[in-house]
Amino acid sequence: MSYAYLLRNVSLFAQLNEDELELLAAEFILQHFRRGQVLFQQGSATNCLYIVKSGSVQVTAFGKDNAITYTDVFRAEQYFGEFSLLDGLPRSGEAVALEHSDLLLLTRPTFFRFLERQTMVAIKLLVTVSRRMRFAESAIDQPLVRSAEEKLVRLLLNIAQHYQAESRFSVRLTADDLAALSGVTRSAAHSVIDKLREQGLIELDRSHIARVNVAKLQAHFQRMVQGVPLGAN
Repeated sequence: MSYAYLLRNVSLFAQLNEDELELLAAEFILQHFRRGQVLFQQGSATNCLYIVKSGSVQVTAFGKDNAITYTDVFRAEQYFGEFSLLDGLPRSGEAVALEHSDLLLLTRPTFFRFLERQTMVAIKLLVTVSRRMRFAESAIDQPLVRSAEEKLVRLLLNIAQHYQAESRFSVRLTADDLAALSGVTRSAAHSVIDKLREQGLIELDRSHIARVNVAKLQAHFQRMVQGVPLGAN
């Protein structure tokens, strides 16, 4: 059975075509986790990308005195661990199966061997990561804002400004990506993206933002902040 359909939601692979996704899907391993089983601990050196096929997994990060600094739940067709897949650094949190769950795993060594064979895929991933870095720079430049919607709209407009896009442009980011870049929760990001899509301000391709109507989004932003110009403090 091919699991390529599960890879389509992973923003790291957003630029890959169907044939490339099929080849990459063959490198994943299906693994079952029982309820309460720890997938990895914070600080561990595991370096897999995980995609939830069924069930649910909670990821929690701990700070000083074991205080929880972050927690989230990933369900069917969602993914986590892509940063460790790329950089191999220790895990920033721990993951625990909340119920009996089936997950697809791609290890870092397997992934890099695949990239050695598929040079075009490697080039596409370099382009994707480079764009992500530029998007992250746009997010850093954001002033203090009031709401999740304002944060996300401002971020999209800053990206458009960075690329000098005056009408429409494609970002190939998911709501989860925007949440990570802007510092809002995943649930809030999904709610905002749904609202912007319903208003015709953005268009989605699967779970990715395929097109942004810059002019309409700019007008929406101006109404939102009651005439305060973009970039004003």
